[in-house]
Amino acid sequence: MVRTRLPHTIRFLSDVGGKMPTTWWGFEDVGHNDEAKKEINKLFSDTDRNFDTPKPLRLIRRIIELSQGREGDIMLDFFAGSSTTAHAAMLHSVEKSPVNFIMVQLPEPIEDKQYKTIADIGKERIRRAAQKIREEREGQLDLEGKAKLDLGFKVLKLDQSSFKPWQAPSEELSADQLSQQLALHTDHIDPDASQEDILYELLIKAGFMPTEKIETLDLAGKLVFSIAEGALLICLEDQLTSELIDAVADREPMQFICLDKCFKGNDQLKANAVQTFKSRSQGAETEMVFKVV
Repeated sequence: MVRTRLPHTIRFLSDVGGKMPTTWWGFEDVGHNDEAKKEINKLFSDTDRNFDTPKPLRLIRRIIELSQGREGDIMLDFFAGSSTTAHAAMLHSVEKSPVNFIMVQLPEPIEDKQYKTIADIGKERIRRAAQKIREEREGQLDLEGKAKLDLGFKVLKLDQSSFKPWQAPSEELSADQLSQQLALHTDHIDPDASQEDILYELLIKAGFMPTEKIETLDLAGKLVFSIAEGALLICLEDQLTSELIDAVADREPMQFICLDKCFKGNDQLKANAVQTFKSRSQGAETEMVFKVV
């Protein structure tokens, strides 16, 4: 009888931070609760906030090292707390290889004079940790080409849609009542929604990640948002022009999205825009998608 053995992964000490993983990690290697409290209290030395149970930086950094933390990897923490994972990820990015992080934290209320929720504390820690890293790097020689290391971050919150949903009328609705409902739905954008709220909602609905790079363009005198190096263009201006439509079509985006109210009831301009994108797409590998919301 021939016994077969499954292949095993060979991991070198240099790949795992100089120490192989074990089932028990002592505080000598990965820190302890008191050390973690001192780390975060030092960052928040100008506040009266006392942190009870943060995670030690050495513990999270050890986990990142065991995962080998390669460039472009994403560190995801669904219970972010004070965002120790984000802090550790930034230190790993500076000292070893650039990694990304996603922190998820419910806005759990707390009794504090400066911070309303645990999420607020986590965001502030990321800001302060990034600033501390920048200050420590000032004056150091950039021997590894990390001068342009990005320590910024985005904050996204789950909220209601910026667009009022259409409520299907009942069969008993009269013509006058239907007319009134249509009139109420003419302006279907939430008046309290900011331009940034609308932008990110449209970006996500278009199939793009909220972490995509967003730039602003001046096309035909109008502000246009460029997402993912121009793959998606979004215009939220109050009025569109034929010159803007031509300028957008010249850039050949995968998708172009604008607001219906931007046409000011000019159906001819809207029809011309549809034909412009359709004609520019002829002979192309993919059709440019034109959407009005």
